[in-house]
Amino acid sequence: MRLLATGLIALGVASPSTNVQAATPAVALGIPELKIVSQPFNVFTTVNARFVLSANLDTFIAEDDRLEFLLHRRVASRDSFRSIADGDVIPAVTDSVSFRMSRISRDNAGNLIAVVPIITSDKQGTSLSIPFDGVYPLTIRIVDPGTGDVVTSVITFLNRRDTRLETAVVPFSTVVSLTGPASLLTDGTYVITDSERDSITRLVAFLTTFRSPVTISIQPEIIASFAYSSLPGDVELFTKLRDLLRGRTIVNSTFAPSNPSLFAAMNLSAEFVAQLKFGEKTLNRLLPGVTIQRQTWIASDNVDAPAMSVLKSAGITSVILMPSAQALVTSERSLSLLGRATKVGNEMISVISPLDGVTQIKNPQPEGSERLTYKIAAELLVERDDLLALESAPTEIKMGIVAPFHDPAESDAVVSAARLLSQSSGFSMNDFGGTFVVNPITPAVAFAKNSTSFDISRTSSIRATRRDLDATLSMLGPDDLRRETWPSLFSLGTSTITDSPGEYITSLRTTMRATRDAVTVTTPESVTLSSRTGAIRIQVRNDSDQDLTVRVRLTSAKLTLTDPTRIVVLTRGGTTELNVSATTRASGEIPISIRVSTPEGNQSVVDPITISANVNAIAAYGQFVSAILLLLLFAWWWSNRRSARRERLNATTV
Repeated sequence: MRLLATGLIALGVASPSTNVQAATPAVALGIPELKIVSQPFNVFTTVNARFVLSANLDTFIAEDDRLEFLLHRRVASRDSFRSIADGDVIPAVTDSVSFRMSRISRDNAGNLIAVVPIITSDKQGTSLSIPFDGVYPLTIRIVDPGTGDVVTSVITFLNRRDTRLETAVVPFSTVVSLTGPASLLTDGTYVITDSERDSITRLVAFLTTFRSPVTISIQPEIIASFAYSSLPGDVELFTKLRDLLRGRTIVNSTFAPSNPSLFAAMNLSAEFVAQLKFGEKTLNRLLPGVTIQRQTWIASDNVDAPAMSVLKSAGITSVILMPSAQALVTSERSLSLLGRATKVGNEMISVISPLDGVTQIKNPQPEGSERLTYKIAAELLVERDDLLALESAPTEIKMGIVAPFHDPAESDAVVSAARLLSQSSGFSMNDFGGTFVVNPITPAVAFAKNSTSFDISRTSSIRATRRDLDATLSMLGPDDLRRETWPSLFSLGTSTITDSPGEYITSLRTTMRATRDAVTVTTPESVTLSSRTGAIRIQVRNDSDQDLTVRVRLTSAKLTLTDPTRIVVLTRGGTTELNVSATTRASGEIPISIRVSTPEGNQSVVDPITISANVNAIAAYGQFVSAILLLLLFAWWWSNRRSARRERLNATTV
């Protein structure tokens, strides 16, 4: 059968291609791959180990072929482990067993099932002997007995641990850091992709079945997109995730991923703090009852000394360096040990550096194979043994593995590896989201200068947008949804996950300007005061569909105004009138300045305008003077009348 398959392949290569339409397309034969469906990993005692292997090999195997299990020498160090896992080194074989393929059974799915006796003492009969603790490579291969050629093979690992021996237990954590492209568009609407739904689905499945502590960081923007979605499936996913997180803690984050090195380059440390607070506010609002670890920062980008200063100003006391952020880091000892950041003043910031097992394998695993799971678990065990061999205290070791949930194969491998390690006696599952105490003797971790050239030309735009945002937000009511949407858009305008962050800034500023432009002053250019004391009526209109709050201030050099500055709520689609009492001692045309601004930030809403107050107070003064003159005239007339009467009474005859 193997010769026939080879002949068919050669014939297909040698035959010239012809443009004819065939009724049945030819099937190309691929390279044989032996895939591991399942296997035992932790070996604590003598056991009949059950290996389930892929069955897609019928074209390449014969009944008299041998299925061999070759046990290799125990792995000595992590460096040698990588060489073995990548296929660069083949260690010596210490034991082996083999079976004829005709004696290998199959399950209902057609997979090959081989039961291999493994004993934890000296070799007895047909078995694999693993008497000592450690990680052992195991090669599984199919061999042609006639030629001795290896048809196909795969290497995996076994973890031998004697439960009767005292085992040092080191802290370990599965680090979940879920980020993704922005779901929030520039118009303020959310669009969730199917890949994001798949990621949340896998995360929910993991948290449902994995009860041990884990370190969790989820982009608040992702939480918001599912919280605001009206689709029943999204609502169900969000509800499940929220309920699962209530029994755990979650590390604080900015609303959208932000690089502290970028904020340091733009000298916007205060803006980074504001973004971090908004992220915490979003998580607290959408995930009530979930504990937020606000002192920890998970770094996905390379950080340098200025970035650490920005984090310190934000109250960060612990940094978890993702593998993507470890390129510029140097440490006095292994990064798997708890470290202390240097050059951050007198503050002691702890540093934890989890591993990324997925990217450390040179040869990709066959699709559907589980061998990456055992590779990740085995490498972490070898790293643990190396650290203990260097006489590191178990409490100093802080090991972790990053669990991605974007790719199904990678997430399944890491999750399965975490389960295997939780069943091992050498690890205690922890949540690294808390604060760790470090001191001057803790191994120092230094951060090299970031060579990335950041675009700092947007600094002034970001500063101006922040001022406009804080001021315009004060115009909105407490339940206005724009209080959440606008800061979200601004966060994406400063984030590193958007290709065109400037578009978010431009859209936001246009929207805020339209909101302010909806307010106008409809007061006539001239008003009349008929006395020294009167009321000036100011009309302000709000043409928007929501109530808005503004600050109205009147000033005049010749008028004494009562309560000239007022906070006024403008009814949507209506005109609001203000009556301001005014007193004057002069008459004529008096200018009055009117300024409408935001309640906070003193941002101008309406361009300053000036109206005239015509004071006619002289009319009342003339009436008073006329009354006085009348009284004087009456007194003169009365005096003359009395004088004439006296003269008549006192008249004499001449």
